[in-house]
Amino acid sequence: MKEMILKSLIISVIRKLGWHPHRCLTFASLVEGLIDQGSVQHHRLSRGLTHKITFKAKLEKIRRFFAYQEIDPVQLSHAWLMHIYGKMPKMDLMLDRTNWKFGETDINYLVLAARINSHIVFPIAWVLLPHQGNSDTDLRIELLESFRTVFGFACIRSFSADREFIGHDWLDYLCQHNVPFLSV
Repeated sequence: MKEMILKSLIISVIRKLGWHPHRCLTFASLVEGLIDQGSVQHHRLSRGLTHKITFKAKLEKIRRFFAYQEIDPVQLSHAWLMHIYGKMPKMDLMLDRTNWKFGETDINYLVLAARINSHIVFPIAWVLLPHQGNSDTDLRIELLESFRTVFGFACIRSFSADREFIGHDWLDYLCQHNVPFLSV
């Protein structure tokens, strides 16, 4: 019963993004598989697919989904928030960089996250940095512009970033757009 409710919820949110109905069902099944299996490995996610097809066909379906279905995290976040709240809530935005190593490969992301209340914080937008170290002003502005295009800036209660996010052009951008920022 809970699985049916979850799948219905996910499908109703995803339909707002204009996806094909089959892609909505596949996405909902993948989310179910992720929750059930606690893994993003395709062979484990395939357990969420209810299609009466072979294991190999399920893996191919997952591969095709990720190869051909564009998932815009900002649009997806907007659809979820509108579905849950009915109107856009005020939120605290946080910008941070995260990096780790996968084998010999450095992985370095710039992430924009939103805190809706004391219990809900989630990433809204992110960009993979092509290098180690800090982001530049252009990438930070690009990330905030992707947010502004979908959400607007009126829903920002506060914006915070740590001291690595500095620079005259960056601070000018925040001031010009009346983004209520904190520097910590």
